[in-house]
Amino acid sequence: MLGRDKIIELLKSLTREARKHGAGQAEVLYIGSHASTTRFANSEIIQNVKESNRTIYFRVLLDKRLGMTSTNSLHIDDLRRCQKKAIDMAKQAKPLKFFNSLPGPSEYPEVRTYFLETANLTADDKIKMLDEMFKQLQSETKGPLTLILSPKWRGKGEGKYEMKAGGAFLTSETEVGIVNSNGLIAYQPFTSANINLIISSASASGFASQFERNIKNLDTDKLLSTAIRKTVASCKMQVAGKKPKRLKPGKYAVLLEPPAVNEILEWLVYIGFGAEVFTDGTSFMAGNIGKNIMSKKMTIYDDGADISGFPVPFDFEGTKKRRLDIIQDGMAKNVAYDTLLAKKRGKKTTGHALISEDIEGPFPTNVFIKEGDVTIEEMVSMIERGILVTRFHYVNGLLDTKTASMTGMTRDGTFYIEDGKIKYPVEDMRFTESILEAFSRIEAISNERQAFPTPWSDVGASVVPALLINEFKFSD
Repeated sequence: MLGRDKIIELLKSLTREARKHGAGQAEVLYIGSHASTTRFANSEIIQNVKESNRTIYFRVLLDKRLGMTSTNSLHIDDLRRCQKKAIDMAKQAKPLKFFNSLPGPSEYPEVRTYFLETANLTADDKIKMLDEMFKQLQSETKGPLTLILSPKWRGKGEGKYEMKAGGAFLTSETEVGIVNSNGLIAYQPFTSANINLIISSASASGFASQFERNIKNLDTDKLLSTAIRKTVASCKMQVAGKKPKRLKPGKYAVLLEPPAVNEILEWLVYIGFGAEVFTDGTSFMAGNIGKNIMSKKMTIYDDGADISGFPVPFDFEGTKKRRLDIIQDGMAKNVAYDTLLAKKRGKKTTGHALISEDIEGPFPTNVFIKEGDVTIEEMVSMIERGILVTRFHYVNGLLDTKTASMTGMTRDGTFYIEDGKIKYPVEDMRFTESILEAFSRIEAISNERQAFPTPWSDVGASVVPALLINEFKFSD
C-alpha cells in the first residue's frame, strides 16, 4: 500500500505535466492491489500464491479528442512516456462532438472499507484457520479424512462418511486514487476476504462461501456446517437407499439458493444492465424501459453507498456513487452510464465508469436484489414437487441476450423436494431458460441475503437472496 498522500501527490504531478504538454483536460487513475490465495484439496494445503499489481491509467481530452493509455510501471520515465502517448493518441483521434469535459470535483461520504485485520492476515494465519476446519473433518478411528456424524447430523442412515475439504481462501487489499485537471480528487482503500468451500465424499458434495471486508466477520464454523449438511444429507439418503436419481427434463418448481442466483445475476449485469449493450440494442432492457419484464416481486438496484453491502464512494472516473433502480417492482427502469456514454446519449452519468480501457462500457458493480419476507426453510415447505439448487456452473448467458436466455449445470447439492420436504439427491441437471420469463414466475424471495464478489470490479459486490421460481425449465 502506497497510502493516500503518496498516491494523490503523484497523480497531481502527472496531471499538471499533462496540461503543460498540451492536454486540454487530464485524468490519472491509480489502482494498486495485493492479493493472497491459499488453495486446498483433499483437506490439505496445496498452494499459496501472492500477486501484486499497480497500474496507472491516463485519459486526456484535447479539442474533444480522447486519448487513453496505461502502464504498470511507476518509474517516472515510463509514466512520462505513457502520458505523452496518451496526448499523441488524442491528437490523432476523431473528435467526439458530444464529449466536452471530464467530471468535476465532488464530496464523498466517509465509509469504512479497509480493515487492518484483513490486510495483515498472513499465509500462516490462513493455514491455521483452515487446519481448524480440517480437524473438524478428522475421524477418531479411520484417519484424517473421515467424519463421524455428530448427533446433529444423525438420523436414518447414520454412520461414517469419508469427507474431503477443497476450495480457496483469498484475501486482498486494494487502493484506488483519481485526480483530474478539473479539481477532482478521490481516494479509497479496500480489503476483502473470501472463502469458497466444497466438502465432498465419493458420491456427494456440498458448497458454501462467504465474502467479507473484515476477516473477523468470517464464520468458518457456519461455512463448514453448511457444506457438511449438504454432503451428509445426500450421503444419509444414499445409505438409506435413496441414490441420486436422474429426473426427466421438464418444468419444475425450483428453489435457487443465493450462490445459484448470483451466477444468473452476473450474466444479467453483463448482457443487460450496461449502457453499451443497451445502446447497441442487444440488451433485454433495450426497448423495454417503463415496461414490466419481471415479476412485481423483483427489484434489482445498484447502490455503492449502501452499507449493508460493500460500499464504494465513487466510480473509476471519480463520480459519486448513488442508488440506481434498474428493475423496480418488475419494471425496467434504468441502465448504468459513465460520463462518456451519458454525454453521447444525452443522459447523466449514473456513476458506473469502469477503467478507461474497458471497451464493454459501464456496468453496475454494487448490485442488490431486494429481499423478501420468508426464510429458506419456509420456501422449502411451500414446494409440493420441485428441486433445490445450491449453485450453477458453466453458465452461458449468450444464447439470446434479448430474452436473457441462458443454460448451465447444477452443482454441489441438488435435491428433490416433495410435500415440503427434501426427499433425495438428484443427479446434476442442465437448465435452459429465459431468465426474463423465469423471473416473471417468482413465487417467493428469502429474507436472508448473501454477498459475493463481482467480476466487474476489484472493489464491488453483489448481494442476493434465494428465489423460489415456478416452472423452471430443465433440458437434456
